[in-house]
Amino acid sequence: MRKYLLLLMAGFLLVAAGCKRIPMYEREAGIYLRVAVDQSLDPAQESHLDFGARPQLRDKVVGKMPELVRACFYDAVSHELVAEDFLPPTGGFVDVPAGAYDVIVYSLGTEATQVSGTESRAGGFASTSPTGARVKLQAVPTKDDPDQGGEPASSEQAVLFEPDHLFVGKIAGAMVPVRPEEAESVVLDVTLSRLSESWSVEVIDVEGAERIQKAEIYITGQAAGRYLWDARAATRPCALGFECDVDVAKGQLFSAFNTFGRHADPETEVIVNVLVTTNSGARFRYVYDVTDQWLNPDNSAHRIVVDEPLEIPGDDYQGGGFDPVVNDWDGEAIDIIIG
Repeated sequence: MRKYLLLLMAGFLLVAAGCKRIPMYEREAGIYLRVAVDQSLDPAQESHLDFGARPQLRDKVVGKMPELVRACFYDAVSHELVAEDFLPPTGGFVDVPAGAYDVIVYSLGTEATQVSGTESRAGGFASTSPTGARVKLQAVPTKDDPDQGGEPASSEQAVLFEPDHLFVGKIAGAMVPVRPEEAESVVLDVTLSRLSESWSVEVIDVEGAERIQKAEIYITGQAAGRYLWDARAATRPCALGFECDVDVAKGQLFSAFNTFGRHADPETEVIVNVLVTTNSGARFRYVYDVTDQWLNPDNSAHRIVVDEPLEIPGDDYQGGGFDPVVNDWDGEAIDIIIG
């Protein structure tokens, strides 16, 4: 009997030791942060991309549902970080001192997109890493101005990896009262939406597509990152580089990419630079100014279409091109001639 009682007491002790209270999810914490993640797309964009035919694009364009979010509470006066918590994507209870706060909530788990500077409200910044390549924009020399074509310092743009979607939401002036012992919990609602955008590029008239071994696109005039609180763009433009699919049967090139958007400078041009490597190893460049398409307010599908004929030279081509010995653009300076 005594052995039985000892075993029973040991069992109770083990159960008690195995129970751990987590204030983040307890009603006693007093503040419930209710989170919604908006993954909706513009109907025109969803129809154009046709995820039924391109299922591999869904996660990239829609964005993956996060497994965790980070909630940052900033003092409403000093804008310095006071408290933080990590929650499921639907939210939960947080333990925050009484006061007035500006709150930023953002998703975790992105692969390319990095967040830094969250010690202050204005400092939180989303960006990606440079690839090591860069592009140089040169104007075409003209008969009236033969010296045109020099490279101003601002013409060089670093090539960055394209971002994956970061979901961000904010609450301005959230009040956290001093909570009496039996008072009901305060509920704060926030909706997270994508900080970056998704666009597509199509080259729809390619002659000799069967001669393409690899096709890449570099697009200039993009924002190098965005701040979480007000979504303002970084002060420097960049380029994004990515491969595109070759549809030999249709004679077309296609790619979808993510971006923090066009750089804020109204003079910034968006240039699509198509780099083609043929089966014989020759390399060719085709350049298109698509700024008007990017700025078109009716382009809700975020669709860039190049309808100018693009001819891929055969093996007997004797004209210009790129040095076929070069096999990797990383670390290279790519000169883009614009007119």
